[in-house]
Amino acid sequence: MLCSCPVRAFAACVSARAATWCFQTSRPSNDAPKLSRAGPEVTCLRYSVTYQQPELVMSENKVDAVIVGAGLSGSYIALLLKDAGLSVKLLEARERVGGLTYSPESKAYGGRVDLGGQWVSPQHKRMNTLIAKYKVPLVKQFVAGRRACLHGAEVFYGEMGTVPGLSPEERADYKEAYGRLYAAMDGLAENPWESKDAKALDSITYVSWVDSICKPGRVHASMCRMPGAYYGALPEEISALELIHKLRSCGGPIFMSDTATGGQSFHMMGSAMVAEGMAGELGDALILSSPARRVEWDDKGATVISDKISLRCRHVVFAAQPVMINQLQFDPPLPAKRRLLHQRFPSGRNTKAVVIYDKPFWRDRNLNGNIIATDGSMTAAFDLGGQGTDKGILITLFTGQAAYGVDNLPPTDRRNVILSKLAQALGNEAHEPVEYMDRVWADEEWSGGASSPFLVPGALTTIGAEIREPVGPLHWAGTHMATHYRGYMEGALVAGEAAAQRIIASPRA
Repeated sequence: MLCSCPVRAFAACVSARAATWCFQTSRPSNDAPKLSRAGPEVTCLRYSVTYQQPELVMSENKVDAVIVGAGLSGSYIALLLKDAGLSVKLLEARERVGGLTYSPESKAYGGRVDLGGQWVSPQHKRMNTLIAKYKVPLVKQFVAGRRACLHGAEVFYGEMGTVPGLSPEERADYKEAYGRLYAAMDGLAENPWESKDAKALDSITYVSWVDSICKPGRVHASMCRMPGAYYGALPEEISALELIHKLRSCGGPIFMSDTATGGQSFHMMGSAMVAEGMAGELGDALILSSPARRVEWDDKGATVISDKISLRCRHVVFAAQPVMINQLQFDPPLPAKRRLLHQRFPSGRNTKAVVIYDKPFWRDRNLNGNIIATDGSMTAAFDLGGQGTDKGILITLFTGQAAYGVDNLPPTDRRNVILSKLAQALGNEAHEPVEYMDRVWADEEWSGGASSPFLVPGALTTIGAEIREPVGPLHWAGTHMATHYRGYMEGALVAGEAAAQRIIASPRA
């Protein structure tokens, strides 16, 4: 989703018809996704920072642009500006690059695994270009066999592209609900806040909208999984207009969950290598362990003060989540409308685990390792081993509602809960991995959560038209700022490219 990224698990049979769009406030992109109704299905800080004036060991440096945040979006901006001949500095609070991509080494697997974003589609042109450039391992998503669906103590098995366990009546209701969702996406204007039903949709949460089209039950629960699966949000907190808008920006949930050519068709093994590759090209333009603390700005430019350096520049780009931007000191303060936008743009919750086994034992039972749940207990699991692998490699996702069930547990208890879910669906061998690691993104000081920020009711129709507009020399990036593929790693690059182009075209450049 980085999403990313991006974590998906939905299916539907909806009749196909053409619908092409991308909603944006600037020039349309020729690679905006089409609304897909065909194809198989799969699922893809609370820290308060108080600024204290650091003792700067360097004199003030002057550059054309300062980028805050060395995730995919910020790194891409810095590289594009550098290639255009501008002087840049890229500030990163962590000791590493990559943002919501994080790829530790696995001793059991003998390579890198991903605790952040990792899925890509062939349609993600920018990401695929960088993947090839930096030689990042790319694996076709394994889906041979049946998937599992948890519902309380029950486990149902069925084909990919279905929600196992639904009765014939429920399947018909699910198809109808998906049809209503796609009709709502079709009904949005190019700028969603200008849509005929924008005010009505933005005045309610997504769960309220689902209440209007579904009776309580497993179909209702399945529809309510989307905000968590795709963006780490609760259906009770995200605006209905925002969720429908975000889904449409990515080609619709059928494309997003498609394992053939869609959003879940390929995954990297070491997604952080993309940002690391860009960092290698940036050289000393990148400054790690240097969180920005204060920004002094006017119409002529800005001074960015971090823990290591003070930088005077013509442009600043914030490639960070809104909750993190609001922790910076601005002098003068940001306009009230911008501050309010950041307050109404919270981050999602996402906990991801990688579990390694001696062998993919579930495949012997004609199971493909894919697990979904309609009881809110987990979001999804996937087999990342690819064809012909010796080791069994599973990832589990606990996002949105499911994240609340594991995030606050002690590490040992969280591990036990996650392994129990795998064992319930795949067999008791799941209790005995050879390696286990997880990441609670809500606990990451410099992330503010994952998978992707989302707008609460009322925000999109009141502030949405200005969401990407600069404030003087201050610009905004990150996957949540993308005109399309919002929440994906591709979206991070889309937003980064737009910010870089705006700066290059600016008289200040």
